[in-house]
Amino acid sequence: MFNKLKKTWYADDFSYFIRNFGVFTLIFSAMTLIILQVMHSSLYTSVDEKLQALSSSPQAVIQLALNRATEEVKDIQPATADANKAEIKPNVSSNTEVLLFDKDFNQLLLGNRFLGLDKIKLDKKELNHIRQIQVVNSYGQEETYRMVLMETNSSTVSSNVKYAAVLINTSQLEQISQNHEHLIVVVMASFWLLSLIASVYLARVSVKPLLESMQKQKSFVENASHELRTPLAVLQNRLETLFRKPEATIMESSESIASSLEEVRNMKFLTTNLLNLARRDDGIKPEFGVVKPDFFNTTFTNYEMIASENNRVFRFSNRVHRTIITDKLLLKQLMTILFDNAVKYTEEEGDIYFEISTTERSLYLKVADNGIGISAADKKKIFDRFYRVDKARTRQKGGFGLGLSLAKQIVDALKGSISVKDNKPNGTIFEVKITISTPSKRKNK
Repeated sequence: MFNKLKKTWYADDFSYFIRNFGVFTLIFSAMTLIILQVMHSSLYTSVDEKLQALSSSPQAVIQLALNRATEEVKDIQPATADANKAEIKPNVSSNTEVLLFDKDFNQLLLGNRFLGLDKIKLDKKELNHIRQIQVVNSYGQEETYRMVLMETNSSTVSSNVKYAAVLINTSQLEQISQNHEHLIVVVMASFWLLSLIASVYLARVSVKPLLESMQKQKSFVENASHELRTPLAVLQNRLETLFRKPEATIMESSESIASSLEEVRNMKFLTTNLLNLARRDDGIKPEFGVVKPDFFNTTFTNYEMIASENNRVFRFSNRVHRTIITDKLLLKQLMTILFDNAVKYTEEEGDIYFEISTTERSLYLKVADNGIGISAADKKKIFDRFYRVDKARTRQKGGFGLGLSLAKQIVDALKGSISVKDNKPNGTIFEVKITISTPSKRKNK
């Protein structure tokens, strides 16, 4: 059990899980606190507003108290002025209570014993301040009230009433608020638990590309080390042979020299592609310039020589008859990659055809061979870095899955597209389209 937990703890995606889960926890905690704070602050807003409204109308408050008196009123003498004035009926709920006091803060109403309000003691310090009090009723239950004390300064109703206190019962409101708060906490806790699952999923999704990349690079290092070891061993053996025969002529040692040169070429090609890929990781930035039609003839002539040395038949068609604007170095590198790929996967005496043409805004490259071909499944991956179609076959041919990946990067940088299809009955056809422009007449002048 401990080993399993330890393995989980040090898993590659554990750090991602901790980050995601920490973010979710922070978000839900903040949301919960904000919601609870808003609910708590707004709980008594409407109640306090009602209390403030009533405190501005003491006559209505006193009249309300008299109307609700269920027992004989204590020491309240009728006023002499405005006695016949119509009753004022304020808009209040049933949970609103009113206490009347004389100048010494003695209660003048006796009907509040049931609610336990007769035990309330007040003084002048509490005038015009809304506060919260707890009262125990006749059943022993604790009730919560919001209260404001006001000075009447009026003899409209009674000459003995000097102070009035308005109380609104908020016990039920608080109970509802607590229920809502509990519900919010439960909901947020549920979502927090769901975030645990989401964090695991996101961690695995986040780390998957990294793990795939690491696996590809690991595989590449293994393959590259194997490929480098082979030519190095050949070079060592050939050089040792030459060292043992210091008196031998060049003709006598031509086989060893030729073999060594071939292995050097293979290593040079590998290291060149590695350096190019390393330099292109931050993105290829084309440097556009003038490319004349003779450039392609010269390049194809060189390819013809290389193909002849490798016992391949090379044919080409240059249909470019005007000067174009593109990146000359990148274009040559792209052509070389496609040509080299065709040479590697075409058997001896095989046929390679390279065609290049233009339209008004595009340059088209077509490279066809009658080699081993590429399966439908491999066609989808051949432009991925470090991908090789047939590891055993490509090891013999010196391929490392680097060239076509670099070709795809170059095509993308030149705002083009590259595709591969079968060459019937055997072989492969690569087709490239890149964006070009034509020098203006003003620049030519």
